[in-house]
Amino acid sequence: MNERPTVVLIHGLFGFDKLLWFEYFRGVRALYEAMGLRVLSPRLPWAGSIEQRAASLAKQLQHEQGPLHLLAHSMGGIDARYWLKYLGGAGKTASLTTLLTPHRGSPAADYVCSHRSAFRLLAGVHCLTTANMAEFNTRTPNLPQIIYRSYSATRPLAEQPWLVRRYARYIQQQQGDNDAQVSVASARWGTHITTLPCDHYEIIFKNLWLNPLRRRKSFDPIPVYRDIAKWILQQSEQQ
Repeated sequence: MNERPTVVLIHGLFGFDKLLWFEYFRGVRALYEAMGLRVLSPRLPWAGSIEQRAASLAKQLQHEQGPLHLLAHSMGGIDARYWLKYLGGAGKTASLTTLLTPHRGSPAADYVCSHRSAFRLLAGVHCLTTANMAEFNTRTPNLPQIIYRSYSATRPLAEQPWLVRRYARYIQQQQGDNDAQVSVASARWGTHITTLPCDHYEIIFKNLWLNPLRRRKSFDPIPVYRDIAKWILQQSEQQ
């Protein structure tokens, strides 16, 4: 058993643990270590399938004793669920908290895979279509010994970054309120904590707004990560 509670930060599609001086979860490691947590940041295949990414996660965590607390953004939450169910992760994991994860698929992936787009060639994108995730959920139920928690997010369409607004519009038509990549309905899984007022990228400290003609209220993700850390510490005290 680890001396300190261990958090595993799992990045999403097109993600990384650290690229040059850029961290995917910028500042979260420093915050968590200051709060007394031990932090791991696996690097998964950036555009791989669920199976490929989960296998990489399993390899990097194979020598960890646990109990582990998984904190995953976007597709990382799906990879974690596969690892828990099929690759031995359940025996060393206490909880999985997902941030804006497309548990029920994303119409954005549907849109890309039905149009001429370079992204349709990527295995990870195909995995996240609504049809593929419906099949995934049928064969990958939650495990009773794991605590599953989730956060969703949304902004009004006019406050979504123009780079991804077409996806936000399409998701709105198909599933309702969304963060430009994942709907609130799709992100709700296990115990749903809250719906955050941000887009899909703000929760990982990326501002894609890029609109000099209009302002929108800024979003600070640090309190969210701090609340998650406090919950993990409370769980560890109870074990």
